[in-house]
Amino acid sequence: MQPPALKTGHLSKFQLETLFYIFYALPKDVLQAYAAQELYAREWRYHGELKLWFKRAAPAELANSSSGGVSPQYLYFDINTWERRLFNGSMISIENGFLPEDEVRVK
Repeated sequence: MQPPALKTGHLSKFQLETLFYIFYALPKDVLQAYAAQELYAREWRYHGELKLWFKRAAPAELANSSSGGVSPQYLYFDINTWERRLFNGSMISIENGFLPEDEVRVK
């Protein structure tokens, strides 16, 4: 018996961790591209040089930070611990490394 075909519309219902799994586990697969497209729709941005996903942190997420008064502005998805973490590096170098959305769109 064949499993049902995965439709790209289903990706919008997937949990964030599932999308990251698809992205990192299926390199050069069309599903990787569709997962990236869905992550961009959820306001995550891929940094081409660091090979990590970043998202601008919401104020509620920053409130839990213990960074000594200077709150980081971005969260990133740590593929080693499989969780979202606050980013404490240079914001300028991060923003310059994001892939433009048109490079992520499946054509």
